[in-house]
Amino acid sequence: MYELIVFIVLSLVFESGLGIVYGVGIGYEPVVVFLAAILLNLVTIVVAVSAVDRLFEWKKGFKSWVERRTCRAQKLIDKYGCVGIVMGILILSPMQLAVVGRLIGIKSSRLYPLLLAATCLVAVAYLGVAIGVFKFLLA
Repeated sequence: MYELIVFIVLSLVFESGLGIVYGVGIGYEPVVVFLAAILLNLVTIVVAVSAVDRLFEWKKGFKSWVERRTCRAQKLIDKYGCVGIVMGILILSPMQLAVVGRLIGIKSSRLYPLLLAATCLVAVAYLGVAIGVFKFLLA
């Protein structure tokens, strides 16, 4: 039972990758671990975006302050925001990227699919590492 709790905590706190490696390592079915880790990361993404939205509603001046700070770079954000979110997953966790994406002004309807794609990309890489696929590809 504690293995499941450790898997959930690792997937929530340390991104899907560590949860996948742990889940496969202790013997859970890789496909189930993959889907559960992605689902758990989506939960953290929704919570993070909701928290930022509530902060915007609660502190009215904060939203205008952020918009003033990002107005000069808004063209770059609109042009490269998608690529930045997907590539940013290599450096930041999905929860951090969700917060950054909302702070720089990416709408939730555009942010969620990007974060899902980025999370799936990382999860596939970690699943490959966990089941040893890359050992065969690189050998």
